[in-house]
Amino acid sequence: MADRAGVLLTAFGGPDSLESVGPFMARFMGREPSSAIVTSAQEKYRAIGGASPLPGVAAEIAAALERRLKTAGHDVVVRAGMRYWEPSIDSALEALQAEGAGSVVMVSLSAFESQVTCESFRTCALHAAQGLEIADVCEAPVLHRAPQYRDFFGHACAHALAGTPARRPLVMMTAHSLPEADLVENDPYPGGLREVADAVAAIAGLTPGEDFAEGEHLPGIAAFGSFEGPVAWLQGYQSRGARPGAWLGPALGDVMAAAASAGFDGIIVVPIGFAIDHMETLWDLDIEAAESAASLGLVFERTSVPNEDVSFIDALEWAVAPLL
Repeated sequence: MADRAGVLLTAFGGPDSLESVGPFMARFMGREPSSAIVTSAQEKYRAIGGASPLPGVAAEIAAALERRLKTAGHDVVVRAGMRYWEPSIDSALEALQAEGAGSVVMVSLSAFESQVTCESFRTCALHAAQGLEIADVCEAPVLHRAPQYRDFFGHACAHALAGTPARRPLVMMTAHSLPEADLVENDPYPGGLREVADAVAAIAGLTPGEDFAEGEHLPGIAAFGSFEGPVAWLQGYQSRGARPGAWLGPALGDVMAAAASAGFDGIIVVPIGFAIDHMETLWDLDIEAAESAASLGLVFERTSVPNEDVSFIDALEWAVAPLL
């Protein structure tokens, strides 16, 4: 009888080659994308190395977490499953069952609760588990609650501030924007981001945040943050999609333009919404946003994200171990 514990790490996924860009996008969009859309996406993936690093990094994280938990005395197997690519969530659960897991703890590598990430992963995993002999699937806390997650970004922010050549930098803590129409009542996504942004600011030695009105500190920008103390900061969004309608803001591009007009000479982006590098950090920030900042005369810096850093393994152990 299966008596080992299983851990399922869920993630969005990404193409592992230029040839798989089209099939990946078809899975994500739920229909075949046009050749123009695929070609445009392939050019972006070519610019960041020809593939998404996310599936490979997720596999490395799974192996590191399994070693950590076994060292702590747990009889456990850990696998990563992608929502829109391989290895899929379904195949990861099948692998856990094949390796003797009778119950599974599920944790999302997307650190904040939202419909397009955690809820989508949850629905997929619970559906897949119905056809297996896994007795129980329980869910670990979202990773933004882990102190190690906040510490990582807080120290990364402090390090960037200590080394920036900008005389008057603005810190912007970013996450993926979402259509406002997709948010449920009292949606946890914006609130969780504000909570983490405030914690990161405190670790980096910045003043506590508060809501400020449009034009109060930056022309045309209303946000959460602080313009007191030696360095100003705010929490905002990036990587808005093409879907019509209102999206969560303020957007990074709008903030950079307003900051340049207000006399700031640098922008330090702390992408608190991203635990692993993929298109949104490697293209949207390192290439697209960096070029926009240069055109505005701003020094541009982007802090690292956890990836397979030991602090992220610490955060995962914090979330998972009490449930094993």
